[in-house]
Amino acid sequence: MTSSSTIEIILSFCQHYTISTSLIIFILGLIGNSLNIFVFTKVKDFQNNQCVFYLLVESFIDLGVLTFNSVLHILTFLYGCDLSSYITIWCKLKTVIGQTFLLFAFSVVCFAAFDQFLSTSYSVYLRQRSTLETARHLIIIAMCLSLTHSIIPAAFFYVKPPVDCVPFHPLVIKYYSYFFYPVLCGFLPIFISGSFSILAYRNVHRIVRRQLPIVRRRLDRQLTTLVLTRVAFLILFSTPFVMYRIYAINANINPIDSLRVAIEKLIQAVLNSVFSLNSAVKFFY
Repeated sequence: MTSSSTIEIILSFCQHYTISTSLIIFILGLIGNSLNIFVFTKVKDFQNNQCVFYLLVESFIDLGVLTFNSVLHILTFLYGCDLSSYITIWCKLKTVIGQTFLLFAFSVVCFAAFDQFLSTSYSVYLRQRSTLETARHLIIIAMCLSLTHSIIPAAFFYVKPPVDCVPFHPLVIKYYSYFFYPVLCGFLPIFISGSFSILAYRNVHRIVRRQLPIVRRRLDRQLTTLVLTRVAFLILFSTPFVMYRIYAINANINPIDSLRVAIEKLIQAVLNSVFSLNSAVKFFY
């Protein structure tokens, strides 16, 4: 009886936690991203700037992520369970949409950091490589690659009741365990965005030596600080989620062990909410 009561308490808390945090994160993200879009499109200094273009695209991506996550949580609340853990089609669709948003968003953050490094560089050649046309081309390429990459592996995903939606082929499991999550969604975007944002930050602190208008210097400092802050939030909120996904893919959970299943659901709910903050942090900029 004690174990049964504990399981019920955990599952009940998990449900209420998911609903409340999802609502709060959605509201914060909606306000923050909407304000960003308004400022980036209306303020004259931000117009026709490549870095701002990347941040603007990311704001739209984050709105899509927040809306998608909200739909998932509403369906979970209505049906009392995560449908992707029981319905194969929904499992595959969730994989395609979720991974496309994930890869696309990470790519845009890396592009923004790299572009800010180029635009603040001492080298005229490097500064000339930072153009709005290049930014548009990179966004289109990243979007196509993210979607293509997400569609192909989705065929190997299946439902794994009662916890998650995971790949079944051993090679695909190894790919996600050793490359997709630790490298493609972990080390690589963190290294690229972190390195170039730090280099850009170093550039703007020495920018006074260059003959640039005060307005341009202020804009470069502002955008570099914004990108560096964005990268810091990316590392903070993405790392726990990536580590859990690696664990979830490889874990063997006995459905009969109800207590462990309940604990796994709670951990998953907490880490999902932490990762969702990655799309809502613009409220705190």
